[in-house]
Amino acid sequence: MRSEGRLRQTWAVAYYLGFIPMLRNPLFMAFLFTTPFTLLFILFVASEGVALPYGLAGALTMTTTELGLFVGTDLAMYKLQNKFQDIAIASPVSPLTYMFGVAISEIIFGAPALVILFILMGIYGAAVSSLLFAIGVVLLLWISTTAIGFFFSAFAPNTQNAFVINGFITTILSVLPPVYYSISLLPSVLVPVAMILPTTEASSLFQGTLGLGYSIDPLTSFAVLLVATVILLALVSFRMRWREN
Repeated sequence: MRSEGRLRQTWAVAYYLGFIPMLRNPLFMAFLFTTPFTLLFILFVASEGVALPYGLAGALTMTTTELGLFVGTDLAMYKLQNKFQDIAIASPVSPLTYMFGVAISEIIFGAPALVILFILMGIYGAAVSSLLFAIGVVLLLWISTTAIGFFFSAFAPNTQNAFVINGFITTILSVLPPVYYSISLLPSVLVPVAMILPTTEASSLFQGTLGLGYSIDPLTSFAVLLVATVILLALVSFRMRWREN
C-alpha cells in the first residue's frame, strides 16, 4: 500500500508539473531540441554525414543530461518563487518521491526529442536489442543527472543562479567530455578524468549500439553509471536540504 501511495504521489506531481504546462504551452518542448540538435546538425554537415553516429550518440547523451539537470532549475523555482516545495514538505511526500515526480514531468517535455533520436538511430541501423539497451542507459543517466540537479537546487539562492549553475554543469558534463566524439581523441592524461563522468560512459555505450565500437569497456561504462546513480541517489536521500532550518 505504501508503494502504491508513493506511485500516486509521484504521478500527481508529474501530472501537475508536466502534462498541464505542456498542454497549455507546447512550445516549451521545442527548447530541448535547440542545443543537442544544433550540434548534431553542425557535425552532420561538417563531416558530410560521416560523423552522424557520433552526433546521434552525443545528442542522446546531451538531451538526457539536460532533462536531468533542468530539474534543478525547476526545483529552485518551485522552492523560491511559487513555494510549491513548501506544499510538498507539508505533505507526506518524501524528497525522492518529489524529485522523481518533477523529473518525470521533465521527461514528458523531452519525450518527443528522445523519440526522434531513437527513430534516427533505428534508421541508421541500430538493432532493436541495441535500442532497448540504449533506453536502459538513458534511464540510468537520467536518474544520476536528476539527482545532481536536485542536489544543487537546494543551495541555489535564487532562480537566476540556479539557471547559471545548470548551464555550467551541462557544459562540463555534455560538451567538454568525449560525448560527441570518441574518447580515443583525448590526450592520455585527460582520459582518466573523462572516464569518471557518467556522460562519457553513457556516450561510449551509445556509440557501441550504433556500430562504432566501444571506446571504453562496456562493463566498465555500465558499472560507472550504476555506481554514480546509487551514490547520487544516496546523496539526495541523506544529505539533501529538504527543509530549511
